[in-house]
Amino acid sequence: MTTSSTTTGAIEAQASPFQALIFDLGGVLVAHDNSVLYARLASRCAGDCAPEQVTALMRKTDWSSGVPIPALHDQLRGELGYGPGWEDFVADWCCHFAVDGSMLAFVERLAAHNRVMLFSNTNKEHWDFLVRATDGRLQRLEPYLSHEMGCTKPSLRSFEIVAEKAGVDPARSIFFDDLMANVEGARRAGFQAELFESEAKLAALLKGRGVRLD
Repeated sequence: MTTSSTTTGAIEAQASPFQALIFDLGGVLVAHDNSVLYARLASRCAGDCAPEQVTALMRKTDWSSGVPIPALHDQLRGELGYGPGWEDFVADWCCHFAVDGSMLAFVERLAAHNRVMLFSNTNKEHWDFLVRATDGRLQRLEPYLSHEMGCTKPSLRSFEIVAEKAGVDPARSIFFDDLMANVEGARRAGFQAELFESEAKLAALLKGRGVRLD
C-alpha cells in the first residue's frame, strides 16, 4: 500500500522533537528599517514635517491590531498634510522592507520535515505586500497574523490564540523572535522561546535540539 505525500509529511512532522516551530516575520525573515519608513512619509507631508512627527502620530494607535490602515492614511493627510493618494501611500507604507531570501529558504527547508508557522504583528497592507514580494511563499508557512486575530504580541492572549487556533501544546512548541519582549511573552504563555540573532545561530540551536534541518 502506498503512502500519500501528505501522510508522509505528517509522519515526518510527528517525528520532530517539537509540535511546531514558530517564527516571527519582521527582523527574522524580513528586514525592516522603520526610520526609512518615517522619513519617507515625512518627506511627503506639508511644510518641514519631521520624521519624529510621523512617529508620534503613528504611536497613538496599534496599527497591527486590526485597525484599518486607511485610517492612518486619513490621519496623515488631515494632521500632517500628507499628499499622495491611497496607492502611492501603500507603496510608501511598504518601502522599508527587504525579504531575507536565505532565511526564507532555510525555514522552507525546515517545513519539509517539521510543522512551521509564522506569528507576526502586522497589518493587511504589509502582509499582502510581502506575500507578493515572495511569490506567495510566505502564505504557505501557516501564518497567524495579529491584524486578523485582533491581538498583538507580547500579550498573553495573543499567544493563547495562536495555540488554540493551531491546536498545539505550547510546552511542546518553540517560538523565535528578534525582540526579547515577545520571547518573554511567549514564555509566559508556556511556549519554549528563544531570541533570534542570526540564521547560523538558529541552525545550531535547532540542530542541538534534534530538529531535522533539511
